[in-house]
Amino acid sequence: MRSLLLIVPACILSGFLLMGQTAPAPKAPVTAKAPVKAAALLTNYKESGSPTAPITIEAYTDYECPHCALFFKNFMPQFTADYIATGKVKFVHRDFPLPMHPHAQLAARFADAAGEVGFYAIAVDQIFKTQDDWSVNGPKNTGDIDGELAKVLPPGAMQKVRELVKSDSHLDDTIKKDVDMAMNVDHVPSTPTIVVVAKGKRDVVSSIMQMPYSIFKKYLDQKLAE
Repeated sequence: MRSLLLIVPACILSGFLLMGQTAPAPKAPVTAKAPVKAAALLTNYKESGSPTAPITIEAYTDYECPHCALFFKNFMPQFTADYIATGKVKFVHRDFPLPMHPHAQLAARFADAAGEVGFYAIAVDQIFKTQDDWSVNGPKNTGDIDGELAKVLPPGAMQKVRELVKSDSHLDDTIKKDVDMAMNVDHVPSTPTIVVVAKGKRDVVSSIMQMPYSIFKKYLDQKLAE
C-alpha cells in the first residue's frame, strides 16, 4: 500500500497611524527599537512553509501513482492551511518515481523544470490533477504531460520548461538525490510516504492514506507540543 504525512509557517505584523493635530503636541520620548531580525528565506523551490519551523515534513511521491494524486487532492489542502501556511511546519516535496510507471521520471523532470522558472506549485498541482489523462493508469494514457502543463503556464515560461526538460541533465541529478534519500536514508517502502523530522530524528510514516486526517492532526499537534 502507500503512505504519507506533512506541515508549515506564519508571522504577524502590527502598526499604528498618527493623526495630524492643529496645535503642536508634546513629543513622546524616543525609545530605542530592538533590531529586527531578517526572516530566513527558502531557497529550494521544493520547499514551502517556514524555514525555521520546529518540524519538517518530507513527502515522497510519484507523479504516476494514483495514491499520490489523492494525497495532493484530499490531504494537502487541509494540511497546508493548518500547518504550512501558519508557519508550524516546513514542507519538502521529494521525487520518488517508481520503475513500474513509465511516465513518472518525465513528469518529475517537467515539475522540476517548472520549479526552475518559478512555477513549481502550479506544475505539481496540474500534473497530479490531470493524471488520468496522461498516466499509464488513466483511461487516455496520452503521456502528454507537456500539453497539460501548457494549459496553465504562461507561453514564455512553458517554452523555458520545454528547453530545460530537453537538455538539462541537472534535473535528473535533482531527482536522483531524492531517490537516493528515499532508498538509502529513509528506506521508503512505497508512495506516498511521509517523513516527520523533529529534533534531528526522522520518523517514516507509511499508510498515511489509510489514516483519518483528524488522527494525523492529533499526532502532529503532539509532536509540536513536545
